[in-house]
Amino acid sequence: MSIDHRATRFVFGLFVLVLAAVPLQTVRADMAPKPTMEFKFEYEISPASLIVSGIQEECDEADCSDAYPLTEGGPQGFRCTWTDCFSVAYSYDEFHRLKITFSDGVTRQSNVFSNRYFSNSFRVTVRENDLLVEQRWGAPGIFSSYDDGYGSGSYALIVNSVFLTCFSIPVFLIPGLLLFLVSRRATDFKNSWAAYLAAWLVSLLAIWIYWYTPFLRDGLLATLAVEMILAAGYVLWRKRPAVLLLTVVWIMNIVTRPLLSYFLGAFYDLTALHLFWIGIGEIAVWFVEARILAFALRKEMDLGEASRLSLVLNAASFGIGLLLPF
Repeated sequence: MSIDHRATRFVFGLFVLVLAAVPLQTVRADMAPKPTMEFKFEYEISPASLIVSGIQEECDEADCSDAYPLTEGGPQGFRCTWTDCFSVAYSYDEFHRLKITFSDGVTRQSNVFSNRYFSNSFRVTVRENDLLVEQRWGAPGIFSSYDDGYGSGSYALIVNSVFLTCFSIPVFLIPGLLLFLVSRRATDFKNSWAAYLAAWLVSLLAIWIYWYTPFLRDGLLATLAVEMILAAGYVLWRKRPAVLLLTVVWIMNIVTRPLLSYFLGAFYDLTALHLFWIGIGEIAVWFVEARILAFALRKEMDLGEASRLSLVLNAASFGIGLLLPF
C-alpha cells in the first residue's frame, strides 16, 4: 500500500472518530444556519408537571392580536420534550407567545416576548395559571450576550464579548494559514507530510473548540460529512489527488462555515431579509471556496472545474440542511 493510500485512510479514520465521538441527537443539520429559540422550564407550582404539548404563536402586533401558530415545514417548527421546548425557523415574526398543556390538565399561556438575537435561550417560569418567559441569553453573531441582570452595558457582558472576540481570531486564523500552506505547496502527502499533519491536528482542535460554542458548532459536522462524502466520490470519479483534495475541503469548511454563521448572525436584526442574507452568504462561500480549490489543485483543475465542484458541494450541504427536520 502506497504512502498516499495510507494517508487517505488516516484522514477518513480521523473523520469517522470525530463523528463517532459526537452524540447524534445533538447534531443539527443546519448547514444553512437558522435562527433558533430554546425554552428551559422552571416551576413555581408543586408538584412540577410534565409538558404534554404546546404551540408557539407568531405575531406582528405587540399584543399578539394577530397570533397564529409557527408554521411547520422541513426543519421549521416548535417541538417539546417532557421538560423543555425548542423551535427553529427560516424567519420569525417580531413577537411570540407560548401555549403549553401540562400533565396536570392545565393549558397555560405566556406573556408576549420577542427574540433579539439569532440564537436565543429563554427561561419559562411555570406559575399557577400562566407562564412567564424571560430571556436567558442570546448569540447575535461574533459576540454572545447574556442576561446577567445588570443590562446590556454591564461589565460582565463587555468582558465576555472582548474575550470571545480575541479567542475567535486564532481559531479562524491558524487553520486558514495552514490551509494556505497546504494549498501553496499543491503536493500530496509524501512531500508535505508535516503541513498535512499540522492541518489535521489543528482542525480537530478547532472542532473541539467549536463544540463548546453552540452558535459555531451547529451544522458544522453535518456539513463536513456531506461534503467529504461528495469530495471522496469526486476523487474516485475524476482521479484527483485524494489527500490534497479531501484535506482542502475539510479545512476550508472549518474556516468558512463558522464565518457564515457570524455573517448571518450580524444581519439577523433584518428579520424580513434573513433568507436574502442566507443567499448572499452562501454565494460568498461558494465564490471563496471555488478559488481555494482552484489554487490548491491548480495542477489538476482550472477555475471553471473548481467552481462547479464548489457549487455541487455547497448546494448539497445547503439543500440537505433545509430539508432535514433538525
